[in-house]
Amino acid sequence: MRFKIGTAAAAVMLLAAGCVSESSGTTETDNSLVGSGSGDECVIDSPVKVGQVLSITGGASFAGGYQEQGLELGFKQLNEKGGVEYEIFLEDDETTPEVGIAAYEKLIDREKVSTIIGPTLSNVAFSTFYDAQEAGVPALGISTTAEGIPEIGDYIFRNSLSELIALNASIPAAKNSLQLEKVAVMHDSTDEFTASAYTTMIEVLEDEGIDITADEKFETDDSDFRAQLTKVKDSNPDAVVLSALPAATIPLVKQARELGIDAPIVGGNAFNSPVMVGQLDEAAEGLIVGGAWSSALDSVGNEEFVTAYTEAYDRAPDQFAAQAYVAAQLIDVAVRADCDGNREAIKDNLGQILELDTILGTLSLDENGEVHQEPVVQIVENGEFKLLES
Repeated sequence: MRFKIGTAAAAVMLLAAGCVSESSGTTETDNSLVGSGSGDECVIDSPVKVGQVLSITGGASFAGGYQEQGLELGFKQLNEKGGVEYEIFLEDDETTPEVGIAAYEKLIDREKVSTIIGPTLSNVAFSTFYDAQEAGVPALGISTTAEGIPEIGDYIFRNSLSELIALNASIPAAKNSLQLEKVAVMHDSTDEFTASAYTTMIEVLEDEGIDITADEKFETDDSDFRAQLTKVKDSNPDAVVLSALPAATIPLVKQARELGIDAPIVGGNAFNSPVMVGQLDEAAEGLIVGGAWSSALDSVGNEEFVTAYTEAYDRAPDQFAAQAYVAAQLIDVAVRADCDGNREAIKDNLGQILELDTILGTLSLDENGEVHQEPVVQIVENGEFKLLES
């Protein structure tokens, strides 16, 4: 069956607070993780162990820090709700696949967790999710937006909109709002995620009938982009469409502004953070990004979430915190569906969540592990994210 969670139920929870690889993991059941009742009436005697692999340090720490706090708040509220206790095991992947793999192995083999949330970046996920699939441990990505993530296997899920969906929203919205006719494109050609996003960008631009005035590439470790940006400036675009990792985004955008490129810049998931905006300072003005969440969304519990997060951590949440917070809710829905905290039960029930009302809006997870929800498009104005008006 599929689980349709209404607005009232979700509000109670919030206020209380390619080729598919086959799994060869064990399906043994821990009877202490099987409780009585279901839904809000579910009671499980033993704690359900949840692993978290996040980029607490390294290049993606600006996102991992928000994710850690979003998850902490979400599971704190769930534990206060009662009936099911969640025991958290946090590992720092240091924004590297090698450390991420070791973290996954530790959580799977030593800690015997029932499920894992994270990692932060798609390139780490492409290394770690195969271990989860092989071991039969459900893994939930919360910012893994690259194409091909859910196709890794039937134990792999994500509640983060793919870059394809985000770009399919942001580029047409920018076109309609700013009357774009021609743009320049820049992308990191050596990273798998940014290269995939670049392909999507070109396809969307072609579909929208937007001319490309310049098409420049760079490498992940580059820090000087002036040669490419000079060509971009000379092409006189209405906007720049950028696919880059966070480490390159900041110097690239700053150098673009220093060279006098004041056109709007349409970017990917790396833009979705006030930390990024703060580091860019005035250079962030006019950044446009599609994504999964906005503090301005009129969604169930969103205002309460923003208030609770801000009070707890003395800063406003971002999209990374919001998606992490919702991940806790998704795990709880999957556990309570059959009142079973075992790996197999969580895996089966995650893929049956239909029209769940969350702070991200109404979303579903399908049996292939993909999330479905309406994207939002934001623009940075006066140093703050605002919904882009078409």
